[in-house]
Amino acid sequence: MSAPIVRFEHIRFAYQLDPILDNFNWQWPQGQHVAILGGNGAGKTTLAKLITDTLRPNSGDVIFADNIGPADIAHISFDLHRELMERDRRLDDSETRDDAFDVGTTVKNVILQGRTPNADFHQLCERLGIKHILEQGIRFISTGESRKTLLARALFAKPAALILDNPFEGLDVKAQAEMHSLLAELVTSSTPLVLLTKDANDIPDGIDTVVKMEHGKILGELSASDAKQQATAVHHYAKPLPITEAPAHPTNTPLLELKDINVNFRGKQVLSDINWTLMPNQHCCISGPNGAGKSTLLGLLCGENDKAYGQHVFLFGRQRGSGESIWDVKAQFGLLNTNMQMSNLKRTKVIDVVASGLFDSVGLYSDYSEAQRQLLVAWLDALELLPLKEQRFDRLSFGEQRMVLLARAMVKSPRILILDEPCIGLDNEQKSKLLGAVDQIATHGETRILFVSHRSEDVPDCINQFMNLVPSDKGGYTAQIRERA
Repeated sequence: MSAPIVRFEHIRFAYQLDPILDNFNWQWPQGQHVAILGGNGAGKTTLAKLITDTLRPNSGDVIFADNIGPADIAHISFDLHRELMERDRRLDDSETRDDAFDVGTTVKNVILQGRTPNADFHQLCERLGIKHILEQGIRFISTGESRKTLLARALFAKPAALILDNPFEGLDVKAQAEMHSLLAELVTSSTPLVLLTKDANDIPDGIDTVVKMEHGKILGELSASDAKQQATAVHHYAKPLPITEAPAHPTNTPLLELKDINVNFRGKQVLSDINWTLMPNQHCCISGPNGAGKSTLLGLLCGENDKAYGQHVFLFGRQRGSGESIWDVKAQFGLLNTNMQMSNLKRTKVIDVVASGLFDSVGLYSDYSEAQRQLLVAWLDALELLPLKEQRFDRLSFGEQRMVLLARAMVKSPRILILDEPCIGLDNEQKSKLLGAVDQIATHGETRILFVSHRSEDVPDCINQFMNLVPSDKGGYTAQIRERA
């Protein structure tokens, strides 16, 4: 019998004094496609990083087959996305360029990594639907597009084995179907695959074995079909939240109003003839393909995009550009998105990340009062994050970081809470908590919700208006609006 691709013997790994894996034993058999199923904190990503030598165990042995090493195994994850984004931001020289714009590392160069494009490259880009973004900078593509870019990068390098870390996160409906099809192909190939997932429904039928993990322990092995049968729906979380009333708004006056809005970026039409009104009793779900301009639309509202000036963009009865500062605008909005999570929050304590929401800063540069500290603690306690308040943000799991950023977004009681793909990175339990918290915010306060999602099953119950961005005959995307029946 061939030696396993990798074997773990009595592995211990701990962040500071907290063990993630302890006396952990496991092996990845040669030629096998394996799914590792577990929630946040199960130890899945730590396992992947130990395989690829990104982390080293405190004790125990990681033993590879003679014909393979950690450098031969590709690991696709949000951590890789974060690292590429941080490097690109460091190298950005827009301020010193004549055109004041640095496209940065292009999608094409991320995939090629210095190699020459060939037929395999073009076929792969066509298969993943990313040919149209090859010359765009990675800082300017959507989360879903970046996900497919990283997959193309790994596959083009022809690794000996492949680890996919929650590959469906951030993909629109069409791209999810494409990913399911691609995974079905991968599990019929000769390249061994480990799929890390929180959702049994994302496991392809061709997977040889499903390994269930929880809190750094292997609970057992089963087939893909058995894992899917055991998957159960999770009810929403409803722990009381310390909601402070946001200012009320006249019921007959729109909170947000956009008329005939057009956005063109460097000669490319992004949004066309957007007409949309959000009334004080409404909470809206915004959907559309990756790259449809959802983030651009949100930026018009919350002060991140100056294309709002000179157009009919009214916020709370006042036109953008009529004398308000960007900080006046930001004060009205709470924001949770992947870019915030990718920002430089590495060494910031959890409680300080939440406190930064009071000042609309990335990182904490101002002191907060005792009354504000009590509010911070109340939010952390309500979202079951209080034991983590002194930990560094980057030491948390992706899902825990997501919940911290929800507390950050809500701590100032915003008039509008923007949740841009908030369920990315959450396991079923944390997703239930977040959606339950959002419903409670909507029901018991004056904060109104703008919820961006590709998955209908992730939409909270409070949503009563739906905006779908669809291709426009004039180029870019326009909005189709419907109300809940």
